[in-house]
Amino acid sequence: MKKLRVFQTVKIKRIVPGFLSGNLGTVLLFLLLVPYLVTFLFGNLKEGTGSGETYAKKEGSTEEGRFFINNRTLLGTERIPLESYVADKLARSMDGDYEIETLKAQAVLIRSGLLRQIADAGGNEIYVEDTGYGSIPATEKIYTAVSQTEGVCLIYENKPINGAYFLVSNGATRNAGELLSEEYPYLKSVLCSRDFLSEDYAGLAYYEENEFERLWQQTPSFPATEEKIMENDKVTVEMEAGDYQIYRDSVGYVLYLERDGKFVTGEQFRESLRIPSASFHLNKEENKILITSKGVGHGLGMSQFGANEMAKEGKDYVKILNYFFQDVTITKSE
Repeated sequence: MKKLRVFQTVKIKRIVPGFLSGNLGTVLLFLLLVPYLVTFLFGNLKEGTGSGETYAKKEGSTEEGRFFINNRTLLGTERIPLESYVADKLARSMDGDYEIETLKAQAVLIRSGLLRQIADAGGNEIYVEDTGYGSIPATEKIYTAVSQTEGVCLIYENKPINGAYFLVSNGATRNAGELLSEEYPYLKSVLCSRDFLSEDYAGLAYYEENEFERLWQQTPSFPATEEKIMENDKVTVEMEAGDYQIYRDSVGYVLYLERDGKFVTGEQFRESLRIPSASFHLNKEENKILITSKGVGHGLGMSQFGANEMAKEGKDYVKILNYFFQDVTITKSE
């Protein structure tokens, strides 16, 4: 979604003459304080790499470790200890009022994904361009969840996993193998029988037929043939709106749509039409297209709402993660 720029008119204030000559003591005091002000504002911003010695420990947070996230900004590159970055991203990616065990599970997934990137980079740090860093203050509960899982990550075949998560499922998570990808064998379909309780579970949208057609034409196509797609015996074919053929996975998420030889993935389609989930149905009503959907997000990995329901029932974060991720090992990095 494009961000709207807000332009604000700023009135230029006239500088009062005689300031320098009228209060020399104030000027000298200001000059003495300049180095401290610069250190306060920009002390943790460095070009390239740094030592991270300016890291200020928050209450409930962990000690500085040996892994770092270098966040490139317009002012320079800020070197952030891994656990501090995990806390910041946790605050931005999950409802802070969720159960502590849910927050712990999310922290482990965030950490696992970052450690995977670090491992792929072959060092102890990575570079990112995260414009949202620091936009939402981490609460004491967030820091507690990160502190109590410090260093804990999910391992598959001796390597940290890409910890996938999303808001709420359509009633079950997806099997990554059905997306014609073998990259995530630990992502198998599991039931989330209480996700329908989420206020975000059901979605509804209407599109004028000409607007729907315009968005369809703008959606990138997928280089595939019907024969190639049908090699996957997990999918089903059905006719819904107009001449669209829809191929679904075993839990109801749309894998592909096809019309007149053009194939579009379910994820590309939902992004173009801003549908909450790829678990959707199309129906034509007069000159409008009705789209009903279930769930929010891609459906792979951990359902945050489902995980929170498990935590309410007394499940700890280890049991939650073992439920959503198959054949993984929960370990602690050194």
